[in-house]
Amino acid sequence: MTSTEALALVNDPSTPAEVLDSLATHEDENVRRALTGHPNISVATLDKLSDDESQFVRVRVAAHINTSVDTLVKMSKDESDFVREFVAEHPSTPLEVLLELGEDRAITPWVAGNPNIPLEVLMNMITDRDEYVRAAVTSNPNTPVEILQTLSKDESENVRAAVVNNKSTPSEILATLKDDISEIVQDALEKNPNTPA
Repeated sequence: MTSTEALALVNDPSTPAEVLDSLATHEDENVRRALTGHPNISVATLDKLSDDESQFVRVRVAAHINTSVDTLVKMSKDESDFVREFVAEHPSTPLEVLLELGEDRAITPWVAGNPNIPLEVLMNMITDRDEYVRAAVTSNPNTPVEILQTLSKDESENVRAAVVNNKSTPSEILATLKDDISEIVQDALEKNPNTPA
C-alpha cells in the first residue's frame, strides 16, 4: 500500500481498528506517526508502536491518553530522553515509575510537573540544585500556596517568573513580586490577569 493510500485511511475517522493495526508496520514513518492520532486506535496498536524505530512515533505513544500502564512502564526504560519525558508527564504513569524516572537528572523536571507526585516529594524538590526542577514544581497543579510562597523568593529569576506564570498563585504573592528587579518576572506579572493593580 502506498503512503498516500495509507494516509487516506489514517485520516478517515471511520477506519476500523483492525485496519489501523495493519498500518502500524507501514514503512513510512509519517503514516505511523499520524496513526497515533486516530480516534479508533487500539491499546494493542499503541503498544506495538511503542517499539517503533522512530523516537517521534514513540513520543506520540507516550503522550497518548489511552496508552496502557504496562506500555508506559516499558517506555520508562526507552533510550530516548524525549520519550521518557512524556512518560514522566503522563497521568497514568505509576508512582513507583515516576519516582524512578525522578532519579534521572534529565527527566526530574518533567516528573516535578506530574500531578500524581506526592506532596512530600514536591517539598524535597523545592531545594533541588537545578532551577528547572524548582521551576517545574511551580507548574504542578497540586503545588500548595506555601511552596509557591517559598519559591517566590528563589534566587533564580526563572523560578520566580514560573511562580508568577502559575495561574493559581494568589494575588498576595504576586504583589510581593511587583518590585522584583528581573525583567522576566516583570513581564510575567504584566501577563498574569491576577496581578494586583
